[in-house]
Amino acid sequence: MRDPKVSVVLAVYNHEKYVGQTMESVLGQTYQNWEFIIIDDCSTDGSVNVVRQYEDERIRFYPAEKNRGSVLTFNELLRKAEGEYVAIIGSDDVWYENKLQEQVDFMERHGEVGVCFSQAELMDENGILYSSREKCDCDVDIFRKENCTRAQSFRHFFENGNYFCHSSSLVRCRVIQEIGEFSPGFRQTHDYDYWVRVLQKYPVYLLPKSLVKYRRIRTGNESVSAGNQQNAIRVINESQDIVYKMIKEMDLEVFCEAFQDLLKKEIKNDTMLICEKYFVLLGWKIWGIDSRQPAIRFLGEHLNEEILECLEKEYQYSLNDYYEETGNPVNLYPIQFYGEYQKLEQIFYEQRRIIAKLKKEIREMSQSRSWKLTEPLRAAKRLVKRR
Repeated sequence: MRDPKVSVVLAVYNHEKYVGQTMESVLGQTYQNWEFIIIDDCSTDGSVNVVRQYEDERIRFYPAEKNRGSVLTFNELLRKAEGEYVAIIGSDDVWYENKLQEQVDFMERHGEVGVCFSQAELMDENGILYSSREKCDCDVDIFRKENCTRAQSFRHFFENGNYFCHSSSLVRCRVIQEIGEFSPGFRQTHDYDYWVRVLQKYPVYLLPKSLVKYRRIRTGNESVSAGNQQNAIRVINESQDIVYKMIKEMDLEVFCEAFQDLLKKEIKNDTMLICEKYFVLLGWKIWGIDSRQPAIRFLGEHLNEEILECLEKEYQYSLNDYYEETGNPVNLYPIQFYGEYQKLEQIFYEQRRIIAKLKKEIREMSQSRSWKLTEPLRAAKRLVKRR
């Protein structure tokens, strides 16, 4: 297709079981002005054969000569894109048929927005939504947040990490040209890093509806999203760098809006801004674990006599206080932390599901006819107790 409006990009690796369903969800879009660029990153299963079964003049398929990993493959896809927008989809995820139409319509009306996301639902290996399960070991609402400002997004990133679904994104090509490609330094969190970089310069928008089914594979998963200890540790390591750069590059206005309740003083100059950023970073936690590394790195890079004078005069914080921080051990990886974290996480999600179920039952009960009829009796009982 000449002059496609949207370039849909798909990186495939060993998803023979799912990639056909993914492709069909693209081909079945109500919006049809797109090109579909696919790179197979040397799959060892039958993924290539599945991709080749689909014949459409808008499909451009490139089997890679050697395996390069998801990040470099995504960057190659971005370089091949010719549309005004780029839509990314994972090779085991599924779009609802109106996904592109709703996002293109929105972006055409809002030229200031750099990326349009949508909410997303989590599904398992068999396409069953986790939200329909009685028991669930994951946060089914991780990609079902509300739209918010740039500052609010940064605060959410700081406290909870990424909440934008990669496969829900529709990005302007001119934004990609300015921001650049995905950083190969991030294996687990390359998309998280990218959205932070975009938000430093552009507003984004999250459509308040689910237009994507994001697949979470629990068993036999060897991808970057697999739930294993090595990947979990890498997420911690990579998140430290992302949070450090996020705070470092944030401008004064957005920083103050995002962290107003954490600021120690009114920021009157650039020196105080550096000091306040340091103290905010000192309070950063990941998965409930204190991590001072981004803060130490940040202040260490900015430390000079002017900063020291400001710290002592405005904050009563000395160089020896900083040395105290650098001399304390960083307990990032307690023994068996991942196993303990998984257990606590499972308990948390199970308790949250029970609470949601009880709230629903209470809501239904309070709306019933019998509950309304017996309200005078309950009121009388409460009165007797007070007396």
